[in-house]
Amino acid sequence: MDTITAINTVRDSLRTNLTDPYTYAGATARDGSLWIFADEPNVMPKYPQIEIKKVDNPSTILTIGPNYAEREYVYMNVWFYSKNGFKGTISATEYKNAALVEYYLSLIKTTLKSQASTLFTAGVKCYAHLNTTTVGYDAETQLYFGAVSIRVEFYTVCS
Repeated sequence: MDTITAINTVRDSLRTNLTDPYTYAGATARDGSLWIFADEPNVMPKYPQIEIKKVDNPSTILTIGPNYAEREYVYMNVWFYSKNGFKGTISATEYKNAALVEYYLSLIKTTLKSQASTLFTAGVKCYAHLNTTTVGYDAETQLYFGAVSIRVEFYTVCS
């Protein structure tokens, strides 16, 4: 396991387990690779979308000697963006703008938490939700946005 693999494992879990907001607006679902990204080029962005950005990657040495073991932490923000005016109906409730972002931030958090054993099997040995930001709005781009800050862990042995 390495940092890129850890981030991609989180990305792939979201791609597999989150419902595309387009379906709540009455459209056909997009493939997860078209709306959930992890620092990948996105030349034709269509919103809503998710972007995972690495924040930090500290580690702790667990043993001594030439083949020492490390516990690595990957901190990342899982950003959700939605265009002004996009709305979807979820369980008979209409969500749009800040409310849609808030709904998806909660969904991201609960989805990753419910996938803890799958993440563990894939090599991500710990998942922790650290923070959920307030929802912001950029008038120039007309985007509502917010992030779920998470930490994942894995172990390596240096040889």
